[in-house]
Amino acid sequence: MKSFLVISISLIVLDIDYTWARGFCMSDELDPQPYLGAKTPYRTRMNPDMSPIIIHGCEAVQFWTIVRHGTRYPSAKVIRSMKEGLPLLKDSILRNYDGGRGSLCFKELYNFGNWSTNVEEANEKQLTHEGEDEMQDLAERWLNRLPSLLTENYDNSSYEFRHTATQRTALSARQFATGLFGRYKAAHVWYPEAIARDPLIRFYKLCPRWKKDVDKNPASLTEKMLFQRGPEIQGVLKRVSDKLGFPSLTYHDVHLMYVTCGFETAWSKKSRSPWCAPFSEEDLKVMEYNEDLEYYWIDGYGYEINYKQACPPLKDLLDRFRSRALGKDSQKKGIFYFTHSGTLLKLISRLGLYKDEEKLRSDNFSLLKRKWRTSELDSFGTNLAFILFKCDDGFKIAGYHQEKPFIIPGCEDHPCPLDRVLAEYESTVLMCEFAKTCSLK
Repeated sequence: MKSFLVISISLIVLDIDYTWARGFCMSDELDPQPYLGAKTPYRTRMNPDMSPIIIHGCEAVQFWTIVRHGTRYPSAKVIRSMKEGLPLLKDSILRNYDGGRGSLCFKELYNFGNWSTNVEEANEKQLTHEGEDEMQDLAERWLNRLPSLLTENYDNSSYEFRHTATQRTALSARQFATGLFGRYKAAHVWYPEAIARDPLIRFYKLCPRWKKDVDKNPASLTEKMLFQRGPEIQGVLKRVSDKLGFPSLTYHDVHLMYVTCGFETAWSKKSRSPWCAPFSEEDLKVMEYNEDLEYYWIDGYGYEINYKQACPPLKDLLDRFRSRALGKDSQKKGIFYFTHSGTLLKLISRLGLYKDEEKLRSDNFSLLKRKWRTSELDSFGTNLAFILFKCDDGFKIAGYHQEKPFIIPGCEDHPCPLDRVLAEYESTVLMCEFAKTCSLK
């Protein structure tokens, strides 16, 4: 490692451009953000257009949104792996370079040499500063888009907030409120007592059938396990090992690098994680698919129970809009829910969004041009929003995912007549039989 240290010090002192060493720096050209799965930062998915939403002949009268918490820290298990495993890998990478092995350019190696982590297990799954910014900015954009509906004057009769019993959703809700009302007024927002197993916004925690048949069933991970033993993942292990100068890295090591690349990219807008450097674009696509297989089968279209149980939040949305249209709930202007990936993915699937004709499997990675990509549909801060409009020709509903409009399945128009949406979901949602769906009998 002596030669690496000497070169590093020399280049720092002389302020020399160090990209010349060992050829082209792939990491300078490659943006990993499109392929980071559920660890994708929301800044790459948000809609920057904050111009007012104008539907001619219509007035926005109610806003309903459900939001995944912002960027967080990892679980305690991942933090331990980052603190214990990555320093050892880093030292081995530097020794490999000193022995003439690997193909990192010097800039990439320099970044490894200066890498360290100060994340502690006490930070487990807590919201980061980036996550706080995501929530404030998200609220401010909706405030600008709906200036006649969402106003900065807060009162409990006009706005309703709810979050799960976790620090990351509670702080996400408070930061969102700050973006809407400002710091002083946001301090007066009322929140109901959070429920660990919330039947509305974390319903799957109360679904015994899903827990038994899917969540705790090893068979749910069959396709992911097969993919890990297949040629695509094995190719990634070989290419990453070669680039870093190892004879052979384990799946655990390479997956830890990918996860760290994701988290560190999400945490910071400015700095680039050195743990992204070992991956080519094709490698990142393979690692993303590896993650997608898990979320698809645990939370998405893999099993019917995953999305069939997601009727409570959809029923809440349609019940509220129907009541508002009938003049029974005229006070609520904004309803804001803050929850988790599992809720959003199941609800997205219940709506029929991003559904591929063929199921995601271990053997069709190269054949699919898939719609189901967690990098696109389940980033940190993922959100679904719906606006109820009172129009000259009746009430209409508009749907937004990641702040971008989508056509509600069963309808050809945006916004869609409320009566048409209610008719589409009358039997399966408005008559929601959650207990029956989730019963083990």
